[in-house]
Amino acid sequence: MKCCTDVGGTFTDCLVLDDHGEVHAFKSPTTPEDPTLGLTNALTKAARFFQMSLPQFMSNVHLLIAHGTTLSTNALLTGRIAKVGLLATKGFRDTIEIRRGYKNIRTSRFNVFVPPYKPLVPRYLRLPVEERTLYTGEILKPLKEEDIYNAIRKFKEEKVEAVAVCFLHSYINPAHEKHALDICRREMNGAYVTASHEVLPVYREYERFSTTVVSAAVGPITAHYLKALAERLREIGFKGTLYMVQGGGLVQSVDESARRAVSLIGSGPAAAPSGAIRLGQCIGSNNLFSVDMGGTSYDVCLIRAGEIPTTDYNWVGDERVAMKMVDVPSVGAGGGSIAWIDSLGLLRVGPQSSGADPGPACYGKGGAKPTVTDADLILGYVPSDYFLGGEIVLKADLAEKAVRSVAEPLGLDLPTAAMTIFTTVNSLMADEMTEISTKRGYDVRDFALV
Repeated sequence: MKCCTDVGGTFTDCLVLDDHGEVHAFKSPTTPEDPTLGLTNALTKAARFFQMSLPQFMSNVHLLIAHGTTLSTNALLTGRIAKVGLLATKGFRDTIEIRRGYKNIRTSRFNVFVPPYKPLVPRYLRLPVEERTLYTGEILKPLKEEDIYNAIRKFKEEKVEAVAVCFLHSYINPAHEKHALDICRREMNGAYVTASHEVLPVYREYERFSTTVVSAAVGPITAHYLKALAERLREIGFKGTLYMVQGGGLVQSVDESARRAVSLIGSGPAAAPSGAIRLGQCIGSNNLFSVDMGGTSYDVCLIRAGEIPTTDYNWVGDERVAMKMVDVPSVGAGGGSIAWIDSLGLLRVGPQSSGADPGPACYGKGGAKPTVTDADLILGYVPSDYFLGGEIVLKADLAEKAVRSVAEPLGLDLPTAAMTIFTTVNSLMADEMTEISTKRGYDVRDFALV
């Protein structure tokens, strides 16, 4: 048997291809405190379906492939990332903040006072290192080790959890980065350390620096998860081969995934376009809109003539990620996205999500903030007694209490407030679809929605 799994922000899915060529689907709530537990629960459901014990079932799975996860993407979208320190060539530590001159227009387009971009690494943790490598690979100025050791002392004082090493032209000659990397890994006592020549060895320092910093930011949570995943699978009897899906739609080993954590960003929805193409073949259409609404994000992909688009011009939230990925733009508009009121008194939805724990207020697990799912329940779009196949009974009274927290300040009655949340999140999703279709010159009437 072959097994494919996906750990989302709210639910964990499992697909099993049995020896007869039939596909079976199973779903279980994601467990944020330990995502491997939710994965085990989904696999246990599969084992019960095949009337086997979990170890017996896992011993029959010879290939656990295409394990996609939105863990890294959701961590970046919601800001649940590591505290990062940056070592950069002297004079270039502000590259990630200057960017290409962009401000934060994605999340503040209606704010009269458009705030500057807030980088993942604050300036006091972006430390310069005296060194210089030319674009030819020639070393113009030797690496000053003293700067690295001084930076490490600062990082330790500030309890930095991850370090990104980004030097000029390391894509052609990574000698200085490798040396700094060795020192940091030796001195940083188990902190996650990465370098730009490992993550993205290409020219254009802003894109390379930004992608490396993102990799460092999501690195600890990703590496911890992958280690726990491999150990857990061994415990329950899995002896086959495990691969992880990259954001580019290909697969790679667990070790490589941990080393280049940013490569898993977008891996959750990266396989969806392939599935959409298969479904499109059933209806005789190869022009498709592949859409995937999860608990935290909404992902879309425009497929033309049956070809999956890829791009290295990626924005995840307001962060530039220059890895080659399947072109699946993501916006923080999922079932668990939280509704809130901004400084202008306008209702906003996302990108913060309630996730699986505590989840939407209607789950009855302690969540108090209004979410899209709470609004859907009030409007009758979600059945209260058959959520997750009847495993979860949704509580309408808790949903109503949560939605009132935004209804009253806005002067709206409950149904109107719920509908406002509903239409707001729909607008976010429609805007994202417009970005990759109409604004690129495509007529949406030529595409089927999957």
